[in-house]
Amino acid sequence: MANELRDTHTTSNVTTNLDDVLNDTSVNGVWLSTPTHTHLELIERVASAGKHIAVEKPVAATLHEIEAAYDISEKYNVRLFCSYQRRFDPSYVALQKATQRGDIGSLQSIITVFRDHPMPPIEFLRTGGDPFHDLAVHDIDYVCNLLGDYPDTVLASGFSLHPELKKANVMDKATVWLHFKSGVVCMMDISRGSSYGYDQRVEVFGENGMLQVQNQPKTSMVACSPKGITQDVHSHSFPERFNEAYANEVDHFVDIITNGVAPKVTRKQAKMSTIIAEAAKISAQKNTLVKLVDGPNIDDVDYEYAQVNYQ
Repeated sequence: MANELRDTHTTSNVTTNLDDVLNDTSVNGVWLSTPTHTHLELIERVASAGKHIAVEKPVAATLHEIEAAYDISEKYNVRLFCSYQRRFDPSYVALQKATQRGDIGSLQSIITVFRDHPMPPIEFLRTGGDPFHDLAVHDIDYVCNLLGDYPDTVLASGFSLHPELKKANVMDKATVWLHFKSGVVCMMDISRGSSYGYDQRVEVFGENGMLQVQNQPKTSMVACSPKGITQDVHSHSFPERFNEAYANEVDHFVDIITNGVAPKVTRKQAKMSTIIAEAAKISAQKNTLVKLVDGPNIDDVDYEYAQVNYQ
């Protein structure tokens, strides 16, 4: 579907004015690709024009803004789709289906690796994009959706490897540990810089075996000789690694608009991924275990006792 849309819209108008898009009656949906702090304002403008909205994670900068964004979409009777690309990647989807079929029996542990490449500019990292909300949140969403549950305990650590980031007190390396009520434990390794390419992996261990999503090399060629066996380098960065996933996201957004299907990422899931990422950030900053407990207000964050309440 996404390819068909691209093929049939090669002569579409191009504009740098959002009002042109919002006033165009032939436009039914808008995909926002702007800095996070602009999302809420743009979501309100698009929703008030009666257009459906898609946005790559996160929906907005804070929990209050995320709540407001969904309230706005409901007010104007439009759909708000928050996308996490792992939900649409064929390999990650295949692993989830195998898990749900019971291929490896009862789950025991999960390991995820997120090592970014290339490292973003120092200027960007100084002003935002901490490893928990910018990187770990992708695996948080995937793992919670895989298990159909949210962790009750979060423990994280983080530090700065780059001298300039250390001076600015910005983390570029982190580890996250999530404990679920079922007993499953998830361990996440996160890094802003990987010298050998974009490193994205997940391993799920169960009583009857193990499932993995491994890195995808740039090409599938393998060279074998008496000196050893080699293959091509990893994908350069996220646009190459998740190219098919992004196309599938567009397909899903089209399905939301044309067929009225519900967005795969729900309002609660969008909020919970942010809550858990914030819990990890609190844990790393305060060097403490964070308990996620049921509470009356999803936005309650008790920094003193390091408790994040959710419902």
